[in-house]
Amino acid sequence: MTWQRSFHLVRQHLDAGEALPTEAGEVVRQGEDLGRWVTSVRLGWDQLSGVQQWMCEQVLGIEPAAEDEKPNRLQFRI
Repeated sequence: MTWQRSFHLVRQHLDAGEALPTEAGEVVRQGEDLGRWVTSVRLGWDQLSGVQQWMCEQVLGIEPAAEDEKPNRLQFRI
């Protein structure tokens, strides 16, 4: 799914008075998992352009994930 399509679907969802989906599988529209997209945006915040970050924050109310929300990287012991 493209970033723009998902952004638009989440915006429509919010414009309809619904809450921002935050869990995978919570809201599916037109075959797109909006909660999974919101989660991926939050966790991948640093990969977004400045414009995308601004749009997420100002239009959708999405904020980057806090450090304690990010998955732990595998640690290998030798």
